[in-house]
Amino acid sequence: MDKFLDPPSYTAEPSQDNQAPTPNDVVIAVMGITGAGKTTFIQHFCRQDLNVGHGLQSCTSKVEIVPCIMPNGKKIFLVDTPGFDDTYRSDTDILREIADWLAQAYQFRVRLTGIIYLHRIIDVRIGGAGMKNLRMFRKLCGEQGLGSVVLATTMWSLCPAADASRREDQLVHQNDLWKFLVGRGARVFRQDDGAVSGQKIIDHLIKRAQPVTLDIQREMVDQGLKLADTGAGREVQAELERLKEKHDKEMREIRQEMEEAIKEKDEERQEELREYRTQVDRQMREAAEQTRQLEASREQLRREMKEQHSREIEQLRNEVARRQQELERTSRENNERYEELQKEVRDYKNKVNRSKMKEGFYYEYKRTCPRCKCDWLYNEIPSITYCAICKKNY
Repeated sequence: MDKFLDPPSYTAEPSQDNQAPTPNDVVIAVMGITGAGKTTFIQHFCRQDLNVGHGLQSCTSKVEIVPCIMPNGKKIFLVDTPGFDDTYRSDTDILREIADWLAQAYQFRVRLTGIIYLHRIIDVRIGGAGMKNLRMFRKLCGEQGLGSVVLATTMWSLCPAADASRREDQLVHQNDLWKFLVGRGARVFRQDDGAVSGQKIIDHLIKRAQPVTLDIQREMVDQGLKLADTGAGREVQAELERLKEKHDKEMREIRQEMEEAIKEKDEERQEELREYRTQVDRQMREAAEQTRQLEASREQLRREMKEQHSREIEQLRNEVARRQQELERTSRENNERYEELQKEVRDYKNKVNRSKMKEGFYYEYKRTCPRCKCDWLYNEIPSITYCAICKKNY
């Protein structure tokens, strides 16, 4: 028996731009390394301007659920996701946000129609960041749903055709790249013609009509695992362990060099080492905090992400208010700045709506297992509480 009851019924009317996807909607996640063209791909089908560029971070620094209209008038949702190589956010932060939304969607019976993984064909080789993103992608997905995955290469116009074809062949046939994924049903496409090739990719996933359940969704919702105990969580945890070993080694070297500098009364070197020690100590504390965050249960993660999203929405609303005030003070005679402010207000309002969609699912009830004390979230009052940890009804 499933521990979660059916979600509230939904109307047959098309959802508004600030409403979360429903179980009947087409929802496709777009993933890949930073700069692979995820937001550009989504922009082909979105009426909103996703490239805000008004002092905000990149669109793909956070998960965004983007309502899109296809050429045939059908509404779908494309989920823009950050890569695991963000300049400003740790892999732990990114995993927490992706895992939280995926778990929410699965709990409310919203299943992914498919996943599009984008890769730049201009990259001569896949570096450390690219390999990390690919490993995390495999850990998030698992093996069962790979038939609903499209591996698409971008930026063909920026690379000689012969070189691009050779790199594509390498991706498909090399064991540590895409060979495993292709062997288990993933399809390879070229995203080389803007909206036209993008439409073909989306049509393939829609026509296939086999919604996918990812490993991380099963692990967190069905099995009740903490984030650290999921496949993706263990991958991040392993990287944190490697960082800890590196930091421990650096601290030993700093202590040794400091002793030598003190003996030699080298004040300048001592000051350099103190600054270096402060830097390494800060990195160690950050890694320890990330390890703690990975230990979050499903409910704890949901609570923390809800608070984070509330702060995010409030900040965006403040930006809207600030620009509206400036707009009121700006003379229409300054036509260029007036139009810029109008666009900024519109873009920020759209950003607020997309952020609110991450909180579009609601849990009304909580039940605690009397044996293991694990909390379970429900959409309706449960007649029976099922604990996936103890595998018992209460």
